[in-house]
Amino acid sequence: PSNYISSHSMLEQSLESTASLAATRVSYELLSYQNAVRGLGMVPELSDGAVPVTEKERIVDHWAQSYGMERGNLLDLSGRSLFDGNSYSDRAYFQQAVQGEVCISVPTLSKVTGELSIMVSAPVWLNGIEGGTVAGVVYFVPHETFLNDIMESIHISENSGAYMIDSTGTTIADTTLDTVSVQNIEQEAQQDSSLSALAALHADMRAGNSSYGSYEISGAQKYLAYAPVPRP
Repeated sequence: PSNYISSHSMLEQSLESTASLAATRVSYELLSYQNAVRGLGMVPELSDGAVPVTEKERIVDHWAQSYGMERGNLLDLSGRSLFDGNSYSDRAYFQQAVQGEVCISVPTLSKVTGELSIMVSAPVWLNGIEGGTVAGVVYFVPHETFLNDIMESIHISENSGAYMIDSTGTTIADTTLDTVSVQNIEQEAQQDSSLSALAALHADMRAGNSSYGSYEISGAQKYLAYAPVPRP
């Protein structure tokens, strides 16, 4: 029994440490994206009416490529894209950035690709002067799978895995794309009582807690550690 307790304690420590490191890594990635889009918003050419749209698009594309983004976009003050003509005025990431704030969106189904995407947006400052007059909004879209890629890189044992949920309990990153934006354990537990122990852990996750617990799935005992992702 003492050996079991010791090995179990080591497993708990290992899981909790890994969960904390994974949460920190996600936060660091988001912070780097946030800093990139903030810097782009201070490029004076983007707010200069004399600069052709083609040149502005070249600048945004260059930044997106340099920082490993999927794509970038430039919006006017009404939320309309100078590049594709679509309106993004209803998106929270536009509404927040046009008020002068840098924003990391909750995962959103992209109007462009239909994929689950995270948008990182910032105000475009007139003449590149931060804190002055907002002249538009710029946003980046990181690669759709960047969160999943982080989850896939986390290994404790052969049968271990990592995933992320959002504030509603919906899975937003996993080692498989099949569950992303589809699975919500707490909702599923309302119909399937075998998920109730895991659902209780998910509720504690959403409360912003770091902890460790166990649950049973199909007769197999599972162990879970979790930590909140720090806001960048």
